[in-house]
Amino acid sequence: SLGSRLAQVGADLLMETLPQWFEGSLRPQPQKEEDATYTRPILKSDGEIDWNLPAVELWRRVRAFYPWPGCFTLWQGKALNILEAVALSPGEEVEPGKVISLSPEAPMGVGTGEGILGLRQIQLAGKKPMTAAEFLRGQRTFIGQRLG
Repeated sequence: SLGSRLAQVGADLLMETLPQWFEGSLRPQPQKEEDATYTRPILKSDGEIDWNLPAVELWRRVRAFYPWPGCFTLWQGKALNILEAVALSPGEEVEPGKVISLSPEAPMGVGTGEGILGLRQIQLAGKKPMTAAEFLRGQRTFIGQRLG
């Protein structure tokens, strides 16, 4: 994943830079204030999925917010974490938040504001992460349900 690759690059750079810092051979350079950008902190609530957004945007959020804060939706009053997903073009228009049956690659999908978000790996609150196919074997009435 991107996170683990960046962690490795950062660790390598730190091992290269720390000795120079302790030797005093590095000269800190202040950042230009006009180049600085600011944003608010990311909150756990930012991970809640709004099914009215396009599938591509939701797919990007799932990737960006993994592992923290993670993306989730509500199903039967419980958090359902979306761990891995794929954005799909709609073959038909599906109501945002409605779960539909798809292909073996992504056994189930959810209607969004534009397209379908195929679910590959999910985790129901208090349970272990599982593939969508494993989840469906234990939750046979999940298809047709509404999330959110």
